Amino acid sequence: MPSPPEPQPLTDYVADGARIAAILIIWAAFGAFFRYGVTEFTTTFERVFTQLGGIFVIIGVLNALLYISYRTVDYWRDGGGE
Repeated sequence: MPSPPEPQPLTDYVADGARIAAILIIWAAFGAFFRYGVTEFTTTFERVFTQLGGIFVIIGVLNALLYISYRTVDYWRDGGGE
């Protein structure tokens, strides 16, 4: 059974957390823009834009989970598989 890798410096974890927060904020901004901003300009496609805003929020969460998964695999491959 391989031993876990040595912990990285705290600044690496803080930087990864900041990247995850940035991913979520950017996608949430896109979602809010389509859900609340664009629907103020037109009522023709209001329902479509509202749903598109929700989709952008879901994509943001999935993107953050993908980044976390990537960092986890990268962390374990860096020193855990020896």
